[in-house]
Amino acid sequence: MFERFLARLRSHFHHGEPKDHASVLVPLLIIAVALGVLAWRSYVLSIRFEGGATALAQQYASYAADVTAGRVDSAVASEFFRVYDEWQQVERRSAEPNTAAFREWLSRHEWIVNAIYIPDADPANSIFVSEIGHEVKQADGLLTREFYTSSGVVRYTYDPARLLARVQAVVRLQPLGSKDAVQPRADITLTREAAQRRLVALPDAVSFTSPLAAPLDGYGIRAVVKLSYIGTGWENQRTISLLLSAFALVLTFLGAYLASRGLRKENETMKLRGALIANVSHELRTPLSMIRLGAETLKRGSKLKPKERDEIEDQILREVLHLSHLVENVLDIARLQHKQEKAMAFTPVYPRELVTTLVSTYESWIRSKGFAISVHLDDAVGEQMWDREAVSRALLNLIDNAIKYSADEKKLEVVLLQTPKDVLLEVRDHGIGIAAKDLERIFDPYFRAQFSDTQTRRGAGLGLTLVQQITAAHGGRVEVESQPNVGSTFRLLFPRFAAEEARPVTNLLHAPGAF
Repeated sequence: MFERFLARLRSHFHHGEPKDHASVLVPLLIIAVALGVLAWRSYVLSIRFEGGATALAQQYASYAADVTAGRVDSAVASEFFRVYDEWQQVERRSAEPNTAAFREWLSRHEWIVNAIYIPDADPANSIFVSEIGHEVKQADGLLTREFYTSSGVVRYTYDPARLLARVQAVVRLQPLGSKDAVQPRADITLTREAAQRRLVALPDAVSFTSPLAAPLDGYGIRAVVKLSYIGTGWENQRTISLLLSAFALVLTFLGAYLASRGLRKENETMKLRGALIANVSHELRTPLSMIRLGAETLKRGSKLKPKERDEIEDQILREVLHLSHLVENVLDIARLQHKQEKAMAFTPVYPRELVTTLVSTYESWIRSKGFAISVHLDDAVGEQMWDREAVSRALLNLIDNAIKYSADEKKLEVVLLQTPKDVLLEVRDHGIGIAAKDLERIFDPYFRAQFSDTQTRRGAGLGLTLVQQITAAHGGRVEVESQPNVGSTFRLLFPRFAAEEARPVTNLLHAPGAF
């Protein structure tokens, strides 16, 4: 795509106006290069950001696991100390603790499964307390701990899972203790794994496990930090950066393409305008030369016969009419180029009379081109509200087009018909016709159907545009039927105006009591 754009850019500079094209395309090219650099830089920064975010997540996971493990170890140590401290209080209240006091002490620590108190004075009077129905088995994963007192020894067996459940509140705390949404957060859980520190990379997170201190070194704290800052799939920062950069580059190249196409069309329009000036100059020069030649002949030809003088005068009149037609076309073309619509002067017009007058006026000019013209008029066509001059010009343009694009069979037909809704003006020829692919564009300004001898045929591609504008100004439309090498029929359909319809001015003048 970029190579095609550069090739088109070079062609514009070679065939168009370099300064004008550079003023549009060079800034777009600079923007495209700048966006490419920004896209590359954004991609590099996204990779760095991803690496930094991953490292931050790993560090926070290890920090959260270590800090939480330390908190759990402290909480477990506090529980051990609380057990010892409460037994000391029991001994201070009674020099010789009994079974009831021992059982009450044990009930306040649900994580202890059983305990035995061995007094120093008489070991035979030891006290043993255990949960009802619970048998001490090594497979239960229970642990044993003892401490010495002023009067003896206390040895108890406890369940590590229960002990850790008692300090579960410590695990739920975030290490940094902040609820800021920007700050990373860790999902912290207790896990029973081997007593070793390890970091595990998950698809969308990192996990770090930190073991607890003895005697709970068979347990650990796992901290999982999701890579929410990096994102996965469509939310990945690198993917988002690439997509946005690609979208921006596509828009830039699209703008460059549209600008290039606009410049190309402008260049074509300028060429067509140049051809228009050349054609108009040539068209004006021919009738003027003929008029000048005829006038000089009449002035100097004192010995001309009456018949010769009449022929020269007829020729001058034909060229004057032709020249008038050309001048009107030039004026209409100027208005079209400046997007100025010609004001219509709607007056009552008899279509039969309009067609008859136009054909009789230009019949001599038509026959001078070697054409035979026939007219078919519907007697039922009534008075219409038209701009006489504009409709005449539209019809004359169709006749002129038929003359230009006819070959050996030089016959023209002008038909006037009436339907219940429309009044139809048709111009039929037996010329070279129009290809189906060109039919949709023949009314576009400056468009000329491509033939082998298009360049040798006079015209600028604006005649049919003027015809369509005139017909549309009357609320009508243009229809075309054409076959290559057979001929074309151009049909102007004007909305029918019924003579019996009331007119506002007539009603005002004839309304009873109006004056």
